Amino acid sequence: MTFGGRTGTGEGLGEGVGEGVCSGLGDGDAAAEGLGETTAATGFEAHALPARTTATIRDNRAELSPTLNAVILAAGLGTRMRSQVPKVLHPICGRPMIDWVLAAVNEAGAEHVTVIVNPHHADLAAHLSEKKDVEVVYQRDPKGTAHALLQIPPGELRGRQLLVLNGDNPLLTAASILKVVHRHEESGSPATIASVVDAARDDGRIVRTKKGGKSGELDRIVERKDATPELKATVHEFNVGLYVFDGSRLAAELEKITDDNNANEFYLTSVFEHVRPVDVVTLDDPDEAMGVKDRVRLAKATAIMRRRLLEQCMLGGVTIVDPETTFIDATVSIGQDTVIEPFTVLKGQTHIGAECRIGPHVYIEDARVGDRSDCGPFAKLRPGTEIAEDVHIGSFAELVRTKVARGSKVPHVSYLGDTDLGADANIGAGTITANFDGTHKNRTEIGDGAFVGVDTMFVAPVKLGREARTGAGSVVTKDVPDGATAVGVPARVVRRKAKE
Repeated sequence: MTFGGRTGTGEGLGEGVGEGVCSGLGDGDAAAEGLGETTAATGFEAHALPARTTATIRDNRAELSPTLNAVILAAGLGTRMRSQVPKVLHPICGRPMIDWVLAAVNEAGAEHVTVIVNPHHADLAAHLSEKKDVEVVYQRDPKGTAHALLQIPPGELRGRQLLVLNGDNPLLTAASILKVVHRHEESGSPATIASVVDAARDDGRIVRTKKGGKSGELDRIVERKDATPELKATVHEFNVGLYVFDGSRLAAELEKITDDNNANEFYLTSVFEHVRPVDVVTLDDPDEAMGVKDRVRLAKATAIMRRRLLEQCMLGGVTIVDPETTFIDATVSIGQDTVIEPFTVLKGQTHIGAECRIGPHVYIEDARVGDRSDCGPFAKLRPGTEIAEDVHIGSFAELVRTKVARGSKVPHVSYLGDTDLGADANIGAGTITANFDGTHKNRTEIGDGAFVGVDTMFVAPVKLGREARTGAGSVVTKDVPDGATAVGVPARVVRRKAKE
C-alpha cells in the first residue's frame, strides 16, 4: 500500500462484527453456531441500542438515499494517548475503536465509506485494507478536519448525501446516525449536525441565535481552544462531530475555510459560517458524544460499552450476577440461562453454551464451552480449548489447546496442555500433562472413561487408554493400554484388562 494518495478498496467490512449473543449486529433470531440448539443469539442492535430492533433499523435504512456516503476522520496524531499505536486502533471491549464506528456507519446504511488516515499510521491502513467497501485516503499534513475533507476530490462529493463523523467516537449508535440523516432529508437543509447537552463536557460548543429570549438556529460552533471563560460558563450544548451535508454544497464551501484560530487549523465547523441554514439534532444520550482523546476517556468509553454489552446479555437470557466485576468482549457469545459469576473475564472468540455456570474468578479466551458445563472458581481456559456438554472444570484448573469430551471432570488444581480428554473421564487433583519438551509442544491422549489418580504427570507424547487408570503420584512416560492400571515413577502397568 502506498502513502501517496488514494488506495484501492479493501475487503471484509463487518467481518467478525456482532457474531455473539452479547454483541451481535445480525438478526435477532439467529442461533449461535456450534453450541447446541438452545444457544440463541439476541442480536446486539447497533451497539446495544436501548429501544430499537435490528429489523426497525433495516426498514429505516431502506428509506435512505442510495447515495449516502460516509467519511470517517481518523488522521489525527492522537498525541494525548501517549502511544505508538494509532489512537483508533486501541481496543474497546475486544474490538478496535475504529471498528465500532465502521459498524455503526454500515448499519445506518452508508453505501461507501472513506476513512481519512495519516500516512504515518501504516498499522491503521493495513487494518482498514481488510475491510470491505472501505477506501483509505491519506492526509499528509494534519491541518484540521476541513483540510482532511479537501483530500477527497470535489467531484466525489457532489451529488451525494455525505455523512461525516470522527473515528474516535466509538459510542455513536446507528440509531443516532439515522436520526440525523432522517432529519436532514426531512428538512432539506444543506447541513444537519448532532449535539448533546452536558454541563460536565468541555468540547466544541454550539452557539445558537437568540429570538425573543429563546435559543434558535445555529449561529456558530466555537472549538474548545477558542472558547472564552464566559462561553464555557454559559453554553453547555456541544458538537458531537456527526454531520450530514449536501455534498455539492460542502464541496463549494470547503475552499473558503481559513485557519484563523488559536490552533491554526482548518476546522470543518468553520464551514457553517458559509452554509445556512443548519439543522441541529440533539441526541438523548450525552455519552454518544464522547470522543476518546486520551486513556482516561478510553477507560470511560470502555466502561460504557461494557455495560451495553452486559445489558444485552441479560436481555438475551443470561444472568450476570455482578455487572460491575464482569468483563465480556463484543465477540463473545453466551447461551440462554447461563450464569456468569463475579470477576469473570471472557475475551476473543469465546463461545459459552446454554445453562452453563462460569466463575467466579474465571478467565476464558478464544475457547468454547458446551451446554450445561461449568467452569471455576479460579479457572483459566486459554485459546484453542474446547469443552463439550456436561463437563465440570473445577477450581485452579488451567487448560490450553485441550479438548474435553462430554461428561468428563477436571475438578481442581490441574494443568492440561495439548490434551485430548475422552468422554466420562475423571482427572485427579494435581494432574499435569507436560506438553513441552524444550522444542516442541506434544499431545497427551486420555481415553473415554479413564480415571487419573491425584498428582499424576503425563510426559507427552503419551496415551492413556480407554477405562485405564493411574495410581496417585504416577509419572506416565509410556502408553498405557485400554483397561490397564499404571503406577509408580516411572509408571509401570501392574494390572491389565482381562481378555474377553
